[in-house]
Amino acid sequence: MASVVENLPFGEVISSVVASLESGKDIKIEGFGTFSLIEKPEREGRNPRTGQPTIYKPTRRPKITFDKKFLERVYAGASASETSTETTSAIAPVASPAPTPAPVAAPAPTPVAAPTAPVLPPPIPAELLTPSQPPTLWQIKAPDNSFVEVPSNELPNWGVGANTPIYSAATGWKLAGSIPELVGLVQ
Repeated sequence: MASVVENLPFGEVISSVVASLESGKDIKIEGFGTFSLIEKPEREGRNPRTGQPTIYKPTRRPKITFDKKFLERVYAGASASETSTETTSAIAPVASPAPTPAPVAAPAPTPVAAPTAPVLPPPIPAELLTPSQPPTLWQIKAPDNSFVEVPSNELPNWGVGANTPIYSAATGWKLAGSIPELVGLVQ
């Protein structure tokens, strides 16, 4: 330890601590704690705002380790082993006297297109929509020579072709291929 500071006015204590840390020496204040410097080397990192790679310069940061007696008084009887003995101050980093190399240019990140929502067409006007109606029921002759009611959409399943005669109360007996609503449904 470089020195022990006792019984100095507060301003002189701070000045003494700063002067000792600037010269690279640790300083201990009995009953309070020890001030020292932490050297952080140059390192690679990312800019938190832009995400681009960057080189952080080497820094020196002050650190204080509280004395056991001080911690016991603060925690009023709690043992110092139950508490943390180290904290780092929030003092701005001191400029490093060592020259720093020029930052290395990092390759530019590849731009990524922002996702876009699909463009949807406007809704279909109501006058163009036909109201949905239940399928028309048709009478057809089944293979066992009985008559069966079959909805329009199931006619191909029953083997109805364009030349098959079918019956409904609205049309009477007609060939399936001659009924406009069935054109394209039966072959």
